[in-house]
Amino acid sequence: MAPKKQHKMKKTVVYTYGVFDLFHKGHVELLKEAKALGDELIVGLFTDEVAESFKRKPVISLKDRMHLIQHCVFVDKIVVQKELEPDKIIKKLKPHILAKGPGAGWEENEEIPGEKTMKKIGGKVHKLGYHHGISTSQIIKKIQDQKENT
Repeated sequence: MAPKKQHKMKKTVVYTYGVFDLFHKGHVELLKEAKALGDELIVGLFTDEVAESFKRKPVISLKDRMHLIQHCVFVDKIVVQKELEPDKIIKKLKPHILAKGPGAGWEENEEIPGEKTMKKIGGKVHKLGYHHGISTSQIIKKIQDQKENT
């Protein structure tokens, strides 16, 4: 009897990216949603300098944000994203799906940064939903308000 051939199954790779500062429930839900799109989730973390260039300097350092994200059960790999646009990383990693939450690059009817590159490599783009009720900006505002009221 001939041995059974083992077929290598091609894994669907999903890429998402962001700052992930003051890691909270909204981040967890976003990563969970991204992971559900494929077999492997790679997360690009913006450097502090990139985050500051379009938003603000992160409260949590890149090193510490990497530590938090790498211990999230949905994440398979982390890469440092040194540019706002993800095109270089997409060309290198060639993910099947680019999953991106709103803000920091797109609004409701805008193209997601990296979308053109994904189309060029034959990949898909998936816009992740916004999880209302919590955001890093809301957390910071709440802390500031509490500080002012003490």
